[in-house]
Amino acid sequence: MEKMKLKNLFMIGTMVAGLLATAPSFAANENEGGSIKGNRFLNRKEYRDMKASMSRIENDRERIAFHKAAFKKNKEAGLKIESHMSKKELRKAKADLKRDKKYLRIDKCDLYADQSVAIHQANLETKAAKKELREAKRELRKDARQGNTAEVKADVALVEQLELKKELKAKQAEALKDDVYAFFMYLDEEIDEVV
Repeated sequence: MEKMKLKNLFMIGTMVAGLLATAPSFAANENEGGSIKGNRFLNRKEYRDMKASMSRIENDRERIAFHKAAFKKNKEAGLKIESHMSKKELRKAKADLKRDKKYLRIDKCDLYADQSVAIHQANLETKAAKKELREAKRELRKDARQGNTAEVKADVALVEQLELKKELKAKQAEALKDDVYAFFMYLDEEIDEVV
């Protein structure tokens, strides 16, 4: 349980660090036509699992088509044992297809949950920055009423710094939301092609 908490904290920290290091945007990657190639989501375990599931789904469909054709050919030829074996393999391929589709849905839900946590964390950081700014403004007003000019100058500098921090956090949270939204739109298109 503690390993899982540590893993989640590490994952959130990695996402936040990636967000701070770059301003993620699919449209900014113009040489690749707005694709997510090279995006940080490509390295996510859930995304790799989804890609593997999509590949298995395609393979399962090919197996189903092969075994259907073999079953039909064996049945027309009157080969009882061979047609029975083809039918058995066909059932297995259909079961594998059903299983892989379920894994794909689960991986997508896991990825969505991870991104929701990252967005929530970014929103919490934005709220914390706003609260810090409110407190600094309150202190500035208090010092201005009391006439403490030395403290007012320090408070003004702090308020300006905190306003920049608040704007940065808000932009980062918005960029993360846009990035996740664009990624899931891309992902849905990719899944629709397979499923």
